[in-house]
Amino acid sequence: MILPIGVLAQSSQLADSWEEVLKRKSGTVSITWYTSTPFIYKDEKNNLAGIEYEIVTGFQEYLKEKHDVDLKLDWWENQDFLGTYNTIKNSTQSGMIGASAFSITPERQKEVAFTPPYMSDISVMISSYDVPIVNSIAEFTEVFNNLKAITIEGTTYAEDLNTLKKQYKLDFEIEYIPSIENVQQVIEREEGAFGFIDLPIYMTEFNRNSSVRVKRQNLFPKKRVGYSIILPLTSDWRMPLEQYFLSQDFQEKRDTIIAKYIDHEVYETIRNLYTSGNEDIFLLTKEKEIQNEALQGKTEQIKRETTFRKYLIACVGIVLFFLLIITRQYMNRHRSALLLQQQKEKIDIQRKAIETQKTALEKRNERLLELNEEKNNLIHILAHDLRSPINQMTGLTEILLMEKERLTPGQLELVNNIQSASTRLSGMIEKILDVDGIEKTKSQNTFETILLSSFIQEVVDRFKPDALKKGIDLKFYPKGSTPIQADPIHLTQIVENILSNALKFSNAGKNVFIHINESSQFVELRVQDEGPGFTEEDKRHMFKKFQRLSARPTGSESSTGLGLSIVKKYTDLMNAKIDVESSPGKGSTFIVKFQKT
Repeated sequence: MILPIGVLAQSSQLADSWEEVLKRKSGTVSITWYTSTPFIYKDEKNNLAGIEYEIVTGFQEYLKEKHDVDLKLDWWENQDFLGTYNTIKNSTQSGMIGASAFSITPERQKEVAFTPPYMSDISVMISSYDVPIVNSIAEFTEVFNNLKAITIEGTTYAEDLNTLKKQYKLDFEIEYIPSIENVQQVIEREEGAFGFIDLPIYMTEFNRNSSVRVKRQNLFPKKRVGYSIILPLTSDWRMPLEQYFLSQDFQEKRDTIIAKYIDHEVYETIRNLYTSGNEDIFLLTKEKEIQNEALQGKTEQIKRETTFRKYLIACVGIVLFFLLIITRQYMNRHRSALLLQQQKEKIDIQRKAIETQKTALEKRNERLLELNEEKNNLIHILAHDLRSPINQMTGLTEILLMEKERLTPGQLELVNNIQSASTRLSGMIEKILDVDGIEKTKSQNTFETILLSSFIQEVVDRFKPDALKKGIDLKFYPKGSTPIQADPIHLTQIVENILSNALKFSNAGKNVFIHINESSQFVELRVQDEGPGFTEEDKRHMFKKFQRLSARPTGSESSTGLGLSIVKKYTDLMNAKIDVESSPGKGSTFIVKFQKT
């Protein structure tokens, strides 16, 4: 039942404690809520829907199955977000629950109880399109000091803005909007405005419309514990709710529930970003991927519109031809001329409509190209700027390791972890810059005569420590001695990327086999792993940039989705051929064929 706004006293009387419900095997809990799309809201038919609505109804089913309890859910809508929070904070009823995508914060934990989080909680700063992107605290204080912040009272957005204002002694105005309004939509309409917004809301809108008129500022991303459902501090419903949230049943259903309301790719991006150590590169990469897809879609739409226009003009021409013949045979000159004039006017109207549509599509295409170029430049600048501090980190760890005998085992492990993390991040940046370089310049091959077996042996030797660390056996079987003509730098990139992927997606105790074979025309390199393999859908997209395939790294490794696109680029540049043999659960074999000299 959904009760009218403000019916607090009547609803709270229906709330039973868990002890009473468990004893009677039946009872009621009251859920006060306020709209927070897509977490909880009313759909087009005025029915409750959303992630938190389905989580609570799932809890109802869980109690029936686990404890044979018939639980009634008494839903009632509060007047705003802050009112929902205060109702739970001030309630003396054990059976009260609050739902409105509440973020877990230390301050709130002193006032209300939280269930375990059901989803990662990340917020980002956005600004109206006239505000420039800033890259340092100094730029932020200079640009944002006289702007206007948009937020909702009582939210973590408002807390973050007030913290910024005090921390950097800024003088920007804070405008509080009603809870029912959308912060992003208000900022999009304003000039000189900014504010914080939940990343799921931003990414969902960006995925739906990549040309949205707001900018995401790279500074001050906020990671919190997660989104949760709240209860009074004294509520005895915490125990069964925690059991439900931590149960295998909930863990299996959670992703399915969230996927109904948040795009799967967006959800995966948020979850990966929450555990990633390089949030800006990860998020920029995802934004660029979305824009590339949108740009490709608009290009295809323009082609379809152009083809349709030609077809329409041809059809109209044929119709006019036959109308002209019929008119000359059965109508007088005056009526014929009148008919032709009418048809001409219709054609002019259709032509103008088509031209108008073409112009609009071309402008949208130009705008998408501009946005794509801006993202490319930003990624390029960010990757270059990150090189210096990463190199400094690597240099400092190397200096510390020169005197490793003076370090304790714990200190040595910490230094090794820092060195490993900086090496991985440096590799990711090199891949981003490598792809950028391949696209922006025409690569020049420097061919040399190379004995493939000796060359591969050197690369395998470099990868053996990583394989040993992960418990994977590298087995190399060289055959033949026919040399090939190849660019050594490009060849190194090809072999290292394929071997790196084989190790990254293999579990401990598995093998990676490297074979060199010869045929009458080719010298063939085969790299076979015992990993999870690829689906047919994976194989259609695996050599494209920024692809997220079904397989996932088995250790602490990360993937940018660039490695196989680099392999494809360099094999094409050297007139070699790349192919893959794989099926789910049966491992993968990458085959590179080089022409004999």
